[in-house]
Amino acid sequence: MSAVVPPAAGLRFPGEPRFAWRGVMLDVARRFRPLPELFRFVDLLAAHRITVLQLHLSDDQGWRFEVRAYPRLTEVGGRRSETQLGHGPASTLDGVPHEGWYRQSELRELVAYAAERGIRVVPELDVPGHASAILAAYPEFGVGGAEAVARRVREPWTRFGISDEVLNVEDETLAFVGTVFDELCEVFDDEIVGIGGDEVRKDRWRADPRTQRLMAERGIADEEELQAWFLGRVADGLRARGRRAVGWDEMLEGRDPAPDAIVASWRGPVGARLGARLGHDVVLCPDLWTYFDYRQSDDPAEPIPVGTVLALEDVAGFDPVPAAEPAWFAERVVGVQANVWAEHLDGPERLDYAVFPRLGAFAEVAWTGHPLDPADFAARLPAYLAWLDERGVGYRPPSGPRPEQQRPGVPGVPRDRASRIAELERLTAGLASS
Repeated sequence: MSAVVPPAAGLRFPGEPRFAWRGVMLDVARRFRPLPELFRFVDLLAAHRITVLQLHLSDDQGWRFEVRAYPRLTEVGGRRSETQLGHGPASTLDGVPHEGWYRQSELRELVAYAAERGIRVVPELDVPGHASAILAAYPEFGVGGAEAVARRVREPWTRFGISDEVLNVEDETLAFVGTVFDELCEVFDDEIVGIGGDEVRKDRWRADPRTQRLMAERGIADEEELQAWFLGRVADGLRARGRRAVGWDEMLEGRDPAPDAIVASWRGPVGARLGARLGHDVVLCPDLWTYFDYRQSDDPAEPIPVGTVLALEDVAGFDPVPAAEPAWFAERVVGVQANVWAEHLDGPERLDYAVFPRLGAFAEVAWTGHPLDPADFAARLPAYLAWLDERGVGYRPPSGPRPEQQRPGVPGVPRDRASRIAELERLTAGLASS
């Protein structure tokens, strides 16, 4: 527990915590956050008794970690000419350049600052998919040859979604990834390192003759197994450095790539159950309960509404390990995590709006391991909101967004819960049958 930052007023953290890993993932790849903003965020997390800050440092839209062996990763991959405005087919581009990256010395400062406040910083670099920023800088690591990739990828992606760009599986590319993770491990001292593995589009692997020849030479049956092979190589490299991988639940597709890896299960309970059954430790971050970029109500004034409704009351009702789950599953759950994806969180005010006060409810659930009593939490909410006011946190009021928090005319794509559950069942069908 932090000895520096007292707990937020209005919140309760009785007895001993249920989970050691009480995490928040912050996406700084889509939206770069200057170091002072990260220091402020760490202070707020510490007051909520959060113990892990996972930094999502790379994605299609940007690369934020200085790699001395590959300087173009930040020189080219850290800048894009503009950014998608809004969500869905009616979205546009804002015409505003976006750039930024962290020097290794800055990240060492952040690690030390967080440690003083009882928070571990877990870095994440996403491979082999979400690779457009990498390939803008070094097209030779993409599928189809450097010239073809350079024609396709001229800068980090200015759009959001899931790109079909993916790293190739040449030995040289694995060596590049290994060097990058070597430098990451020199900066971040935590045992755990994020390797991504999510939303890997395999169409380019499937259509590429060179990739297919390499698969045959290596005895790899299909593209799902190829993904597992790739992630397994990355995890092996981390293990050789005394580190341990954490990856999203897609890492279990194909075959188990790293028996000691932690599985971050975001697509409902299926990945968590499979990971636990295979002997993995599991961090629960199901999107329906913990994705703080999701809209907070059906109110048409909600800014850029995406995802399903995740109201404060829904977060307070999150039951990480229901009583019906078997004991072997509960024993493998080492933590819970809220994920803050930043496509539409284009400034500190929007970050505050998305995270607070939902983080207050999440923090108590993460501590106790149980849903909150609605009446009790509601009675304490005014004191918590007053505490946020005192610190200048631009949270979402329970009554709805303030006029200055709205984004009229900027489109979104809201989802209903039933359709999202059906989609998750489809996406995890392969895991469910494993």
